[in-house]
Amino acid sequence: MQLFRNASYAALKHCHETFTNGMGGIRSLISRTLPVLVSILLLLASCGKEPHAFTPEERKAADSIVHAVGGADSLALLQRRLEGEGNRLGSIVALRRWGKALRDDSRFEEALRVHSKGLQQAADAGDTLEWVQALNNVGTDYRRMGVLDVAQGYHYSAWKMSEECADTSFTARKNRVVSLNGLGNIYLTLGNYERADSTLRMCLKGEQELHSTVGQAINYANLGSIFEHRGQTDSAWVYYRRSMELNTEEGNELGIALCHTYFGSLYEKARQYDKAAAEYETAYRLMKDSKDDWHALNMLIALAGICHATGNEGREMECLGRARQVAEAIGSREHLGQIHTLYYRHYKQKGDCRAALAAYEKATAMQDSVLGMEKVNRIQNTSLNIERNRQEREMNEARVKLEQERTARQIDYAVFVFVVIILIGALVAFLYIQRFHRRNHLALKRLAALRENFFTNITHEFRTPLTVILGLSRDLQEPDVKEVEDKARTIQRQGEGLLMLINQLLDISKIKSAVGNADWKNGNIIAYLGMIVESYRDHARSRNIELQLISKGEVVMDFVPDYVAKVLNNLLSNAFKFTPEYGRVSVEAWREGDRLLIEVADTGRGMDGKTLAHVFEPFYQGDSDAQHIGTGVGLALVMQIMKAVDGTITAESTPGKGTTFHISVPVRNSGRHAKSVVTDAGNVPLLPKAGPELDDSEGDDSQCRLLVIEDNRDIAAYIGSQFVGRYAVSYAGNGKDGLEKAEELVPDLIITDLMMPGMDGLEVCRQVRGNEIINHIPVIVVTAKITDEERIRGIEAGADAYLAKPFNADELRTRVEKLLEGRRMLQKKFAGMMQQRGEETEEGGRANEADLRFLTKVSGLVSRHLDRNRMVDVAAVASGMGMSPRQFYRKINALVGDTPAAHIQRLKIKRACSLLDKDSKVSFAEVAEQCGFDAYPNFVRAFKNVCGVTPTEYRRRGE
Repeated sequence: MQLFRNASYAALKHCHETFTNGMGGIRSLISRTLPVLVSILLLLASCGKEPHAFTPEERKAADSIVHAVGGADSLALLQRRLEGEGNRLGSIVALRRWGKALRDDSRFEEALRVHSKGLQQAADAGDTLEWVQALNNVGTDYRRMGVLDVAQGYHYSAWKMSEECADTSFTARKNRVVSLNGLGNIYLTLGNYERADSTLRMCLKGEQELHSTVGQAINYANLGSIFEHRGQTDSAWVYYRRSMELNTEEGNELGIALCHTYFGSLYEKARQYDKAAAEYETAYRLMKDSKDDWHALNMLIALAGICHATGNEGREMECLGRARQVAEAIGSREHLGQIHTLYYRHYKQKGDCRAALAAYEKATAMQDSVLGMEKVNRIQNTSLNIERNRQEREMNEARVKLEQERTARQIDYAVFVFVVIILIGALVAFLYIQRFHRRNHLALKRLAALRENFFTNITHEFRTPLTVILGLSRDLQEPDVKEVEDKARTIQRQGEGLLMLINQLLDISKIKSAVGNADWKNGNIIAYLGMIVESYRDHARSRNIELQLISKGEVVMDFVPDYVAKVLNNLLSNAFKFTPEYGRVSVEAWREGDRLLIEVADTGRGMDGKTLAHVFEPFYQGDSDAQHIGTGVGLALVMQIMKAVDGTITAESTPGKGTTFHISVPVRNSGRHAKSVVTDAGNVPLLPKAGPELDDSEGDDSQCRLLVIEDNRDIAAYIGSQFVGRYAVSYAGNGKDGLEKAEELVPDLIITDLMMPGMDGLEVCRQVRGNEIINHIPVIVVTAKITDEERIRGIEAGADAYLAKPFNADELRTRVEKLLEGRRMLQKKFAGMMQQRGEETEEGGRANEADLRFLTKVSGLVSRHLDRNRMVDVAAVASGMGMSPRQFYRKINALVGDTPAAHIQRLKIKRACSLLDKDSKVSFAEVAEQCGFDAYPNFVRAFKNVCGVTPTEYRRRGE
């Protein structure tokens, strides 16, 4: 450590003496300080485990003493007093604060001298926190003086020491961020924007973790400067404005002034000189009274430049004169180069060649010196990087040597283990040979035990529900039996469980013996899986279990719907059985090559390895209640189905985390099946929830139109695909949109899901039945809830048919055909009733009464039009009914099977018949006029078309 202290002090002394000799001493500076800085870096690794010399209480006491004093002179007196009293920590803190005050006054050489002394005292005291702060302060002093290579060495040393220090206090983390900020500013000055960007972003992350508002503002501004240099103006604006917000929030006047300067620079690049001038003026006004000449000088030069660009000569010369005085006072050659360049431009524009030449020569001299320093900085950086690489190689060699030693020890262990394994293997082989002759006997014994266990378990499974059923049956035979309903429900539940068990055993037997032909279908199996999963949605919601179906596009293939339902129902039933509340059950399906892969996963209790090995065996149960997996028939059935379709199923499980079943089946499209699940799968895309909307089929008003209301787009596409090419199909994603589309299109039939967000399917039925425009439309409700209670509620709401998910495609098509056929029969009935002058019939029911009221209202509206102006128009009648012409057309066509024009003509002829019956002497021309016919021949032609006879023949027949 003493070597490190001596090296640090020597480096500081050489750097300070050489820099004060001017630019001519730069080469000497590098040659003398580089070895010392390298030695600093070599010794830093030994500082990571150095204990702190002072306690937190001592630090607070020292900070309170020093922070009570302000001003460089007062701090100097305080430091000398504390040093004389032997207060080492107080002296170090006073030196740190004194140096910062001098630097803020742009007295950089004095600041460097003070901070160097603080570094020496911190190193002597062995205090890591103050040591790192002193390194950063010295690095910042050199940066302000333009000696970037030396500054980089100090900041790098501070960063390295912070990285290796075990202290995680706020001050230690802040020291690391400050060192990164210094390195980032150096890279930014040298134009190495890539390294500057990465370093400053690390710094910004550290400031955010420290919740330092000012620190974040500084880094946002530096990152904005990188974007500005790259020409990315929009990004620069974003970062500069974020810096301004943070500075304003903290009330940081320097930061606010710098942000105004950044804004002015962007405006100047955009040639918005008035805005740029305003920003520079604001920045300089904020800084001119401060003692921070360095930052004020930047703003003053920028203001002079914008004044030159806008032709404000008086203000320009005033700013240049003041800037020159400040730059010469603080010895900033870089700023003097900029100032003389502006003088050169001014005199050149004025035509003063002599003054312009003189300014140009001064500017060139200053810029050459700056450029020379930049070259030296790059050389120095390269040297430091080479040295660091050498150190890394040495460390890597040490690591390799250590690794080789570890490898040698591991080889010895491996040889020992190998010998032990060989010996154990020989012993096992010997025992195996001895037991070889017993294998056949043990196999037969196990087979007999399995058979006996199978019949024992199945007998037990039958006995339990039968015992309950018989016992409750005897109870029901007793007089005054109470709770009959509960006992009956228990009997029903046990009977259903027994029936399910028997069905599963029969299914296993049928699949094993290949009895009957499998009902193969072809279509989108993903949509079919979606319907099965949807059938568990309510159960999942009632258990507060998250249920997911994840698919990666449609898969069109041959499959047996009954097999798919049995496999997925068994796996999902098990998953829900063993998944606790707020757990998750997911089904994921995708195609990979010529295989369909399905995963059913849950976050339940899971199974141990022993249970997992026997999970597909009939009636196998674990050793404890925690491992109980039911009767064991369901998973055995699943395994038999997989074998029947040339598929595979495996399971993996972790106790306490859940179980996942993996299914793989071949994708085949043999075309050997007479029927398919999907009529035209190629035209119906499988759409995810967030995918594009389903497109409505085109069709004219004469074509039957179906409206599918379904929030699951896979199922909606699956339903619509059954009717492609036969009917026009429209889609709606929820009940509200479905009702709006139904009123707009007046479809011939509606297929709606029961469970939808917002308005459910039953409410859709009620709204349809209560709407005069669409109350005639048949409604099919598709749902997973198919209990008797749900059926009754559906009938009360006005549903015409119920289908359970997953539904059979043939059943769906048959239901639709029968309901449409029923509507066609009603059309004929209504048409006949209108021809019979509205005579009542005993048939029809409530829905027909509403339709008759609608037709009666239309008849009355037509009569009123004929009474007023002897003319009637379809559009006028539709308007009078509160409907659009399209809605009116679809409604009339659905009720009587004819167009509105033909129906109105029939009503006019009906009126003509009434007039002829009332008055046998009325002329036919008068009747034609009263019935809205503008020409007598048209009346005769229409009369014959409707009644089958001419008006004359009608009158004679009445006589």
